[in-house]
Amino acid sequence: MKSVLIISHGTLAEGMFNTLKIFFGSDIPQCDYLVLSPDETAEDFRSKLADKIDELDQGDGVVIFADLLGGTPCNQTVLLKDKNIHVFAGMNLAVIMECLSARMSGDLDYQGLEDIGKQAVIDFTNFINNRSKKTK
Repeated sequence: MKSVLIISHGTLAEGMFNTLKIFFGSDIPQCDYLVLSPDETAEDFRSKLADKIDELDQGDGVVIFADLLGGTPCNQTVLLKDKNIHVFAGMNLAVIMECLSARMSGDLDYQGLEDIGKQAVIDFTNFINNRSKKTK
């Protein structure tokens, strides 16, 4: 089973992880988070990231969800290319939930995960307005 790691600036990853517990229970196997604190250097974070990947990886690799493309947490994954990782930048709760649900099969569809992440962001006000126009 693939492990899952959520990384971010500040406490975003911790918040996502705690929200996942509402849906998946308080003990989500092979899933954790790591945050970049304002007082940490990129090198400090990379060291913690490498250790966390080693801790989580049970042989099937680690899927990493980073908060922001081009941000330090995401950028540091590039320097760990010797690790068995697959990285998504620009995470949302829907894509992480799908990954946690699908990983049990052992064959994650990375393109499908990306598509779900993109589909999860919509202009809800516009969606509701268009639905109400159709029902009139």
